[in-house]
Amino acid sequence: MVHHQPAEGSGPVGRAAQGRAGRFTAHGLQRGRAGARAAMQRNHRRGTWTVRRRLTLFFILAFLISWLIWPLTLLNPQSSPMAPFGPAVAAVAVTLLSEGQDGLLRLVRQLGRWRIPGRWYLAAIGLPCLMVALSAALTVAGGAPARDLAPNPGWLMLIGTFASTLVIVGLFEELGWRGYALPLLQRNHTALGAALLLGVVWALWHLPELASDPTGQRPPVPFLLMVIAQSVLLAWIYNGTAASRVGRRASEQNAIGSVPLCMVFHAMFNTAGAVVFPAFAGPDYLTLWWTLALLHVLAALVVIAFAGPWRLARTLDTRPLHGIT
Repeated sequence: MVHHQPAEGSGPVGRAAQGRAGRFTAHGLQRGRAGARAAMQRNHRRGTWTVRRRLTLFFILAFLISWLIWPLTLLNPQSSPMAPFGPAVAAVAVTLLSEGQDGLLRLVRQLGRWRIPGRWYLAAIGLPCLMVALSAALTVAGGAPARDLAPNPGWLMLIGTFASTLVIVGLFEELGWRGYALPLLQRNHTALGAALLLGVVWALWHLPELASDPTGQRPPVPFLLMVIAQSVLLAWIYNGTAASRVGRRASEQNAIGSVPLCMVFHAMFNTAGAVVFPAFAGPDYLTLWWTLALLHVLAALVVIAFAGPWRLARTLDTRPLHGIT
């Protein structure tokens, strides 16, 4: 007698196993589809964050956070009218909202871009020192008495001033202005246009310091002119260091500039100013500031002529719809 073997999966045990496998498979498919729908919803929400929306929210938060303590100067005129960390906090907040943790990691990783060709360190350190020193020399050449920079602050004091300024001013401002806002602006504008727009916003951001400064340390008109021109110089450093990375790695995906070099430029300018500006207190102080502002404008014009207004970088390839990112 021939015995027929039951077909695989027949019988109570096989049917039960198939049923469980089917349920597990269906459950896995449902979970996969749910995860895909959730991912699509997240991507859709992030996709609604246009460049204009991101920049608008960033600028509003940067101003609000920084200006929050301004009314306190009514109680204590000697207190600082601004919180310097506004741009950095705003950049972190908007990045988290619009791009999530991955976007935040990309933003913060810019702070690790220290491996830059030496010529850019020379520019970031030497150019602000040169402009401050040259403005002092031209002010003296124009008739101001020669100034003694004594008391000599000493190297340790200078290093301490630079280090503290690198964090309090450089990090808190540049992560927001150059690390976040500048690349977004350059998606829809030329590099020069983006730098000028950001320079105007950056200059207006200093309004509490200009309005609540009883000592007149920052004459408003030359200060605002200098800040706008300095924005062009910082955009040149940011884009130029991005171009260096593209040239070295041959990949436009790496076209992200060096925020640390922008921090160094910013901190070096403030440190040099802290040494030179107090020595010119008096009738020649305004002359010093106008000279410094015009030197910044001249340096910005040289950079524009050298690097070009479209990119502010000699080798970086920029596509109109992609921008420098």
